[in-house]
Amino acid sequence: MRKLPVELSVKIILTLVLGSGLILTGDVYGGEKEQLELAFKLVEQTHTPTMFIELAEVFMEPYFEYYEPAPEDQTVINPLRELFKEEVSLGEEDLKWMLAGIYARHFTESELREIVDFFSSPAGNAWLEKRLVIQTDSEQIGLEWGKFLTQRVNKKFEAKMGKKF
Repeated sequence: MRKLPVELSVKIILTLVLGSGLILTGDVYGGEKEQLELAFKLVEQTHTPTMFIELAEVFMEPYFEYYEPAPEDQTVINPLRELFKEEVSLGEEDLKWMLAGIYARHFTESELREIVDFFSSPAGNAWLEKRLVIQTDSEQIGLEWGKFLTQRVNKKFEAKMGKKF
């Protein structure tokens, strides 16, 4: 196993990654129980915590690599990866409730009920299944559009100013 160039505590890393979500979410919602429970159901239906966990894993990957066992030693488990998985499993329920608090703050109980009903429908399930592909395709279109836009702006800027930006 290789050591990190700068000794970093696993707890510090996990606190930074998972705690950043807490900083962004603000206070936990303290409203109506039914509204919060509907928001929690919506969080579960949309698999929102999974996105946070995957983002944390991407952030942690370079650190995991330092502790990967040698290829010939497949019996050794990466200690950092194991601690990360353990902490994620211990904190996932809290993350769901924190995210539910955000939804409950921004949607009325009636709106939440309708949204939950939508995601329980065939159309809602289809949307959930396809949203990542649509997001990926949309990001690609955005990159292509941005390149085209930059070329057009550069061409007009060059015509107006006599030089490229």
